[in-house]
Amino acid sequence: MFSLALAGAMSLGVFSASAQTVTFDQILAQPDNLELNLQYARQEVASGRLQQAAAALERMVLLEPDWDSARLFYGVVLYRLGDLEGAKRELRLLENRGLPSQQERDRVRYLALAENKSKSLRMSARFSLGARYDSNPAFVGGDDVGGAVASANDEESDAAIVAGTLFRGELDVGNSGNFLFAETRSQINEFFDVDQADLITSNAKLGATFFGPNLIVSPYAYGSVSYVQHDRFRTQFGAGVKASFTLSSQVELLLHGRAVQESFEATSFSPVGDQRDGWLKTGSIGLQWRPTDKQKFVLTGLFADKDADFDGYSYKSAGIQARSLTLLGKGRFLSLQAQYTDREYEEPDNFYSATVAREDKRFYARGAVGAPLETLFSNFDVELPEAISDIVLQVGVSYTDNNSNIPLRDYNNVSGDILFTKRISF
Repeated sequence: MFSLALAGAMSLGVFSASAQTVTFDQILAQPDNLELNLQYARQEVASGRLQQAAAALERMVLLEPDWDSARLFYGVVLYRLGDLEGAKRELRLLENRGLPSQQERDRVRYLALAENKSKSLRMSARFSLGARYDSNPAFVGGDDVGGAVASANDEESDAAIVAGTLFRGELDVGNSGNFLFAETRSQINEFFDVDQADLITSNAKLGATFFGPNLIVSPYAYGSVSYVQHDRFRTQFGAGVKASFTLSSQVELLLHGRAVQESFEATSFSPVGDQRDGWLKTGSIGLQWRPTDKQKFVLTGLFADKDADFDGYSYKSAGIQARSLTLLGKGRFLSLQAQYTDREYEEPDNFYSATVAREDKRFYARGAVGAPLETLFSNFDVELPEAISDIVLQVGVSYTDNNSNIPLRDYNNVSGDILFTKRISF
């Protein structure tokens, strides 16, 4: 939505890579040249260099205070930079200025966002609804949930209705930026034919976030419950901590650790029950690189250690994950992910084999593209109502391949999904 707002604010299109590049030396030579500053600001936004764009826009509104579209552009850039007071100041100056409808819509939207982020108590929600199709849905829930008792012989393609929710609240503590938070998430996969793939998961976090000079730390308490075939299957209770350390203006070190006590229920489809009970410890360490404001790359090392009551369900695993997010303008994005994990069990589990301890090597890859409905319909000159214009449509494709020394655990699954997501702040 950021790039869409900029396009509306300027009403001059989006900076093109084919346009002549404006250098900072040219700006120094002609600081009062408004058109040159405008071209430079658009160029820097297109490249993700928002600080430089903000400086150029500040010069423009000082030289031409009544240039409303430039001031709107400036206000949105300040919001993206996290200067909420500056953004609110510029956007409030544009009240009752008779802006075109699209620019007024952007002004109201970003003013509301800046005011909400400035509150000491912030609430937000996200609602998703869509559908998916899987070539082998019995393994949709992964090895511990859903696919825990599946085998390759269960292969049967099927479609599902999917839905998800997220509710989050944040309460500032003091004036240093620290805050308390509470968060709940849930997800539902309801397949039409393969009941074994029907999955409901829900989790909650309660914690705090603390800010240091170059460090952000978030300790939290954690709980979750999972249902398979509408029967309660697994519960988790424990705690975790996330941290990020700034190494440079573009690189961060990311750390995450969690320990939970798992409890499993014996069900008609999984009689194993409490043999799976025990502590599960997971962790990750990674690097995040942001070459520009529009692109992010993350490379992460993963590990897990499960200590089950029965050693046939105890395991250790290690893996690596690579992710990227690219913002394509007008709210459009491209998300890519690949992950490889190697999980080794301590002993045979007597369910799949009485003599061979399992080892699973799992590869997962996913790609997704998305855009707000406002962007999609603007291609047809259709203006949507405010209530639905910011709904994001996402289309994704994923592939899973599990290579196991237990033949029944050898499988692959190709999945496609479509999802509509609405976000609300209040």
